Amino acid sequence: MATLVKRILLATVGLILALIFGGFLWLNPGRGPREEVDPYEKGWHETVEDTLVIHLRGAPYEMGYQRGYFARDKVALSVEIFDGLLDQAQEEMGLPRFAANLILDVTYQLCAPFIPERYKREMEGLADASGFNLKIFRRAHVLSVLTERACSSFTVWGNATEDGKLYHGRNFDWITSAGLEDTAVLALYEPDGFRPFASAGYAGLISVLSGMNMDGISIGQIGAITDDGSLRGLPMEFFLRRVLEECSTLDDVTGLVTSVKHTVGFNYVVGDGEARDARAYETTANHVAIFGPNDPLETVEYAIRIEDAVFRSDEAMDPVVRSLQRCANAPNMPYGSNSYDHRYLGMATRIQEHYGAINAAVALDIVKATAMKNANLHAVLTNSTDRQLWVAHAKKGQDAAAQSFVRYDLPRLFIHPDERPELQAPAEPDEAPVAEDPEDVEGQEDEVEQPEDVDGEEASDETEEFAEEVEGDADTDVREEETLEEEAGTTPDSAE
Repeated sequence: MATLVKRILLATVGLILALIFGGFLWLNPGRGPREEVDPYEKGWHETVEDTLVIHLRGAPYEMGYQRGYFARDKVALSVEIFDGLLDQAQEEMGLPRFAANLILDVTYQLCAPFIPERYKREMEGLADASGFNLKIFRRAHVLSVLTERACSSFTVWGNATEDGKLYHGRNFDWITSAGLEDTAVLALYEPDGFRPFASAGYAGLISVLSGMNMDGISIGQIGAITDDGSLRGLPMEFFLRRVLEECSTLDDVTGLVTSVKHTVGFNYVVGDGEARDARAYETTANHVAIFGPNDPLETVEYAIRIEDAVFRSDEAMDPVVRSLQRCANAPNMPYGSNSYDHRYLGMATRIQEHYGAINAAVALDIVKATAMKNANLHAVLTNSTDRQLWVAHAKKGQDAAAQSFVRYDLPRLFIHPDERPELQAPAEPDEAPVAEDPEDVEGQEDEVEQPEDVDGEEASDETEEFAEEVEGDADTDVREEETLEEEAGTTPDSAE
């Protein structure tokens, strides 16, 4: 009898040890080999209006390494901020750091089967170039599965806009007290075998939160808390990257949305600058609802339908998806919630008020007016038709919408600085007098004859200053005096 008990105890101990060992291996998956990479062979970096722009080109590991090399200081700050968030979780929720890391490690492993191998390889390159533990980046890329956020996004085009072009506004509303805005970068990607795209995000993240590809597909995401969630699926930020990398039409996007395994509740607004059309996608772990402009399927009483416009905040327009939500006063009507009254109505009423006259300046005003207060981490506007991008990040805890927006001319920026054509020389003084000080330009707006842009339309009178290329490498300092305040009276594509 004693022998039997001893055998049972030994077997139990062995099983426990095997589970511990197996769990350790599961939580610490292997990785690919290190590679020798010259970051300047294919990539480069530059500054635009004091913002870091990194150009990432090549295979996944190469692009991760280029990011970690070009933005090393900002990546280091990202890791420091991530550690600070874990400390904050311990102080506010009593969650020990080891427990928080364990939760994130388990979440990553549950999501891992749905994350493309190329993204895993890119994170490895990022870790190797920056010198930080790969697990830190794996954990950071599944935060969207566990955290909550409020955002908003709208698209307008056709009859709604002054020039018929598609404008896409997007507010990323998240905490501004952590300092993540200090790690902001614009990443211009040219991945082997996939579509080039621009991502307005943060140095320590290879995934996408806001951006547009060079086919004119632009994206916006809105958190929509739901009871129908899962830890097994493709995290939101990797889904958005797949949209930009893989899709050139809204049909492509719809095919992707309906084929991937989603995690928690998100609404997406996706615009197509070429087709001048857009879709809203309302998703949970097990449901996807799709809506177009002025869609008769939006039958809920709180829906506002507008021709040539698609917009969303938290509340779903699909009755099934809405019945599963825990946001915007759910399960009641959304009236009175910040999501509906401030963001959804804020977009709808302003689109209606300026209908037919919306240009970049008006669209930027809508972005600013509908941002969350004290929680607006970054704000983005695209002219998806012309591949123009405006971005503002929070600063010292102050909302992004209160900052100046920097304009990025993507067709030009995707050209290597050595190969970019020279900018058009300014007009002669007797044809178009321009003040030396950009602040003086406002007083001369009505007097200056506007030059024509590359599309043959009148361009704005805002100044663009580009500094000379720095000797010795491809780091170019490009200064573009394109701020929101300067756009108050004109648009980048047309001026009265």
